[in-house]
Amino acid sequence: MTPATLSAAMLAMEGAPGPSAPQAGVLTGHWHVVAILAVVAVLTILLLAYLVKYLRLAINLFLDTPLPVTADLHDFTPPQGEVVTFPSLEGRSLRGMFIERPPGKPDLGTIIFCHEFDSNMMSVGRYGSSLIEAGYTVFTFDFRGHGKSFTPPHFEPRHWASNHEVHDILAAIAFVESRRGADGPGIGILGISRGASAAVVAAALSADVRCLVVDGVFSTDHSIDQLLKRWVQIFARVDLARATRSMTMYRVFRALMLFYVELKCRCRFPSTRRALMKLQSVPILFIHGQRDTYVPTEQTQVLYGLKPGPKDIWICPGAKHNQAVATDPQTYARQVRGFFGRYLTAEAAQASPQPATE
Repeated sequence: MTPATLSAAMLAMEGAPGPSAPQAGVLTGHWHVVAILAVVAVLTILLLAYLVKYLRLAINLFLDTPLPVTADLHDFTPPQGEVVTFPSLEGRSLRGMFIERPPGKPDLGTIIFCHEFDSNMMSVGRYGSSLIEAGYTVFTFDFRGHGKSFTPPHFEPRHWASNHEVHDILAAIAFVESRRGADGPGIGILGISRGASAAVVAAALSADVRCLVVDGVFSTDHSIDQLLKRWVQIFARVDLARATRSMTMYRVFRALMLFYVELKCRCRFPSTRRALMKLQSVPILFIHGQRDTYVPTEQTQVLYGLKPGPKDIWICPGAKHNQAVATDPQTYARQVRGFFGRYLTAEAAQASPQPATE
């Protein structure tokens, strides 16, 4: 190699870029991408932190929501009947009572009574006494964790309807079916508040329920949506949390909250709203208090609108939660007896369903 050629080669090597120059050029040319990724990461961390904070707050409010006082009222005469025990779906002992119709009355059918939270089977004397007088056989029972029915380990009853209450109603239906004649009138259900919500879900799973009367019914998922709106407005201090108030955001938040709560409580909280839409051929009478602040009247009206097929609704003026029977006992008895008379007697079983009333 001549000196001139060697000098040219050295000059070429000095002018060539080093091995790290392309990498530095890539980072320099895409700095904005790196910055965006950093900002996204920071925002994600902040969003998760706020989500955990409000999720924890929502869970505590969900579990500690104040209860109505109706379960503590004793403005009725405790009924008398045949006290029995029957097995739950898990084989444990549930307590119930058959209250037979008065002597000489024709058999109009059997009605299963599902009491409200923190009460017991004796409260049928408050809501169902007129049915007994009319000639219906009434079967009432204690949900697990109430009265003298069994309480599973680590089980704490909640005022939200869970799969446990649904299973107890299904067990009661099976027990009543085992005691009834195959050719007798069908089974109806009278449910109060949480008992009403669980009864709707049970009816969607059982072919033996002919009709229902639900007093103060609610759907857990719908209630959570409404409560979340209120909680965010009261407790959320971050503009981002207040700005995302779309129903999609609430539903995602509700799904996350229910997932955690169901793990914590070791149960599921089924949707009464979804179950209603499966009861095309099962007539339902909705009863609600016009001054109910625990379950707003609008919720029952939404559930009534979702229910296909035969249905009716009575909003009792001036009544609070579960108080229609005390506010206007005569109309309450007339509404309940009339509804079961149309849909539960042997004659009604042979007739085609009546059209929905608006």
